[in-house]
Amino acid sequence: MKSGVKTRLKMIVPSLFAVILFLIPVEYNGSSELIVGILGDWIQTALGDALIPLLVAIIVADAALSLACRLLPLPFVKKNPQLKELFSPSLFWLVTRVIGGVLAVLTYFQLGPEAVWSADTGGNMLTSILPSCIMWYIIGGFFLSLLTDYGLMDLLSSLFTKVARRLFCVPGRAMIDCVTSWIGSSVCGTYLTISQYESGQYNAKEAAIIICNFSLLSVSFCSLIANMLDFNDIFPQFYLTISIASLLCAVILPRLWPLRSMSTAYDARSGKQINEDTPQGVNGLQWGYRQALARAAGAPGPVGFLRTGAYNVVNLIITTLPNMMAIGTIALVLANYTSLFDYLGIPLGMYLQLFQVPDAMEAGSSILVGFVDQFIPVIVGSSMTATLTKFVLGTISIIQIVYISDIGTLILTSRVPLNLGHLFVIFLERVLISIPVVVLCAHLFGVV
Repeated sequence: MKSGVKTRLKMIVPSLFAVILFLIPVEYNGSSELIVGILGDWIQTALGDALIPLLVAIIVADAALSLACRLLPLPFVKKNPQLKELFSPSLFWLVTRVIGGVLAVLTYFQLGPEAVWSADTGGNMLTSILPSCIMWYIIGGFFLSLLTDYGLMDLLSSLFTKVARRLFCVPGRAMIDCVTSWIGSSVCGTYLTISQYESGQYNAKEAAIIICNFSLLSVSFCSLIANMLDFNDIFPQFYLTISIASLLCAVILPRLWPLRSMSTAYDARSGKQINEDTPQGVNGLQWGYRQALARAAGAPGPVGFLRTGAYNVVNLIITTLPNMMAIGTIALVLANYTSLFDYLGIPLGMYLQLFQVPDAMEAGSSILVGFVDQFIPVIVGSSMTATLTKFVLGTISIIQIVYISDIGTLILTSRVPLNLGHLFVIFLERVLISIPVVVLCAHLFGVV
């Protein structure tokens, strides 16, 4: 395959920018951050107090326009395929968007029952989780095509496919998703995987395995959790424990239901858009380079890149924010104002007792509540005195990966065929596999 200088530059320059933006941490305010994260912080700082009212306006406008499209013929929406796709959700997601809009208003103006808008429920969603997510949606969504459309993932896929297939049942390009999450943001890594599935680069099984095994919280976020639990002095042991347990889960879970039984079909709208079979007589690196050049040759130019980036941002915001507000708030109300998780967490508490974890029953219900929001077990753990219990709660809150308040909602609103039941089973599998590993590491590393 012959390729001119222009095609090579079209592959190298955007890919180099992608590596700089998404994969290389730099020192910023005393910690290592990705440039995309720093850009997000700058935007959030620039918006200041206007950010929360802006979020409420977006969520309400989204819900209102989606409802109007269902009830009234809106010519400007019907004539535009992209607008029609954005504002014509299924009945279930339409209702969810409307609920999200109502909850955003109630929370912002502190109307109705306090259980809805308190700092532990709707207030947490509106002032903490959503602002963080929207920054990653704006920056990550806009620049994401630099990672996916100009050959970088095709090149790296050829280098890691054999190992990744044997160990994790995924293609080598999944390593980019993993690094994006671990160094940058789990939300950004998850959306990268979703976009690859919806563009025909992963099949359903591959996408589900990657999302549920490689979308870990970033190293900087892990450091924050360690700090909250007073584990700064043992952060290397803390993070090594997370890495060991996560690696074990990534090997085991693809071989358990439901991931084992996921369809290997590609997205119905896009079909299969990738060929990873290396021809005879060509080594993996050569084939990856050819694939990368072919990808770059068909990639959009500057105008197309801007258009794709803008659509990615709008699509993420419109399809996710209202649903996140609705699902996250309802889940947090159940977690904070009912005894549901206390009862559901009893079996998990008994499991923790087998490993002689102090305060096992309280820890069990806290871990289960982590399915709603990964911060809740950390908050509970920070008030406990038993070091082993704090260590278990802190590490499991990161290893679990799946939680509904942001990543879970992002998955459920995508076309990846994972439902709430699947996510809960995968969450439990990760927890059950990880607990003995975490307890063992705590003893081996001298934490207790």
